Amino acid sequence: MVRKTESNRMLDYMVSKLEGSSERITPSKRKLVGDIESNLIFVGENGIVLMVDKTYPRDSFKYLYRIARQGKERVASVVFKDGETFFRSAAEKNYFKKDQMLSLKNYDNEEIQRMMLLRPEEIFLAQNNFGLVQYFQPESPRNEEGLETFRFKPVKFDYSHIDSDYRFKPENTSSKRLHLWGQRQHLTNPLSLDASLLKRRNDSPPFS
Repeated sequence: MVRKTESNRMLDYMVSKLEGSSERITPSKRKLVGDIESNLIFVGENGIVLMVDKTYPRDSFKYLYRIARQGKERVASVVFKDGETFFRSAAEKNYFKKDQMLSLKNYDNEEIQRMMLLRPEEIFLAQNNFGLVQYFQPESPRNEEGLETFRFKPVKFDYSHIDSDYRFKPENTSSKRLHLWGQRQHLTNPLSLDASLLKRRNDSPPFS
């Protein structure tokens, strides 16, 4: 679970990177979905950035996002990248499906390392933004504090190792929760809000 001090640091960092432009930047805490207090950043008259620093039960994040879309033309979301609640590695639990020539046999070791078990909030954002999800990367011994953008695609299961005569052979399908990231961008620059993403100020959106 993301601690309050971490949530506050995320909000302060994102505000600091958005400030300095011609638009007014206003951080806020509001209960827009039930009793869940959401951290928000209002950008100018028609923009808002949602801080995804906590889990939203059931479909409450979709509802929050819908409220934001109804009120603002530009809406972006930034997820806290802690590796525990969000951006969770799926590698350790899925290597055997490759090594034993099971449903992930078509992926190599490097791809297995990039497989993530996404939460519903992350999946929703990827599905609604061409596979792109943006994260706040806290400072750590291995990583510099900043904004990270990943492009995800669903992992595909291949059940060709199961005999076609087997009565209950599953169909090849895309995973609902396992996703593989293929592109990654790390920014520490001043930022601005595009239609649905944060970008380096005076630059094009990520991977455009």
